[in-house]
Amino acid sequence: MTKNYHEVIICGAGMIGLTFALLMAEKKIKVCIVDKSDKRLLFAQQDNRTTAISQGSYRILKKLGIWKKLKNEFQPINQIFVSEGLGSHDINFDYKNLGEGPLGFIVDNKLIKTILLNEVSKSKYVSFKYGTEIININNEDIDNSFIETKNFDLYFKLLVAADGRFSRTRYHANIKYYYHDYKQTAFVFNISHSKKHHGVALERFFPTGPLAILPASNSKIHQSSIVWTVDTAVATDKAFKDNFKEEFEKKYDNFFGKLISISEVKKYPLNVFSCYDIFKKNIILVGDACQAIHPIAGQGFNLGLRDAFALSKTLEKSKELGLEPFNLCLMKSYESMRSMDKTLLVNATHSLNGLFSGSGKFKSLFRKTGLKIFSQSNFLKNQSMLFAMGLRNLEA
Repeated sequence: MTKNYHEVIICGAGMIGLTFALLMAEKKIKVCIVDKSDKRLLFAQQDNRTTAISQGSYRILKKLGIWKKLKNEFQPINQIFVSEGLGSHDINFDYKNLGEGPLGFIVDNKLIKTILLNEVSKSKYVSFKYGTEIININNEDIDNSFIETKNFDLYFKLLVAADGRFSRTRYHANIKYYYHDYKQTAFVFNISHSKKHHGVALERFFPTGPLAILPASNSKIHQSSIVWTVDTAVATDKAFKDNFKEEFEKKYDNFFGKLISISEVKKYPLNVFSCYDIFKKNIILVGDACQAIHPIAGQGFNLGLRDAFALSKTLEKSKELGLEPFNLCLMKSYESMRSMDKTLLVNATHSLNGLFSGSGKFKSLFRKTGLKIFSQSNFLKNQSMLFAMGLRNLEA
């Protein structure tokens, strides 16, 4: 067999692709990662964002041995306060009510991705094709499928697309998807403030979009991470841009004391991609390549990690049964397992954003009534926490 044959190829060296590779290595299944970036650029990545990691995702990363390598450079989320605008905290999600540990953790993307890259580089079960851009994918013949690149062809039995929201693998596979432009812009940055956050996260809903304030880990200063969603029509207005800090301060309202500093601000257009099929022939999608959701609940990474975890279990079963990585029955079983979780979160985040954005007396009254009912029901709050923590088994 040609030296460029790999039973399982992973397209994309993001956090989901790398974690999936390690999940496969744990099961002693060899994989090859293909990424268009060269090695130096991958290891020198400058992603200053943070990721909210749910309790369920934490347990997966802990089992893989990744968590201990963070060396306490993470921030547990102990409480989440939810309110409409600057009003009182309509809902208080408190980890003490469940006894399952923190609601989640905030981790620097740069740190966790570096750890994942280091672990992948050391694994004898993972090979890497750096600086390799896919030109085309030929899988008409499943037994002779290959990726065309500029310099060589890569043959595979199963191709796993983990190359993100704008997946080229999905494009080459001609997998159809639902797309919606929210006409919103997410401003992502860090702030330092005068008081401790005590592991408290805040979600404030405004007519122009939600503001999330997430506790960050920093031993030297009091710091939080911000994801501020604003209608693009507002975000592009000159007056808003000229008074960005002042507009933010109004919505921050000194929640953790005086605002001391704001880091460099990055902005991202918001949209949703949701594929109608999870796989097509011997190409299967995971993470944002399959479903890229609104950040309103901070669940994108966790949803993708559950994809990776379920697929690794499916391929382990395939190996135990003596089957090749691509088996139609097992792929359909995987698709069935993941459909409910995916559908619920895509629809929930889409609906939440619609409900909690926009003005109007009826919508405002509906929000206030809904939040009040929700806050008075411990059952609803606890079930919501378990779902958001990734501790609800939604596999069919």
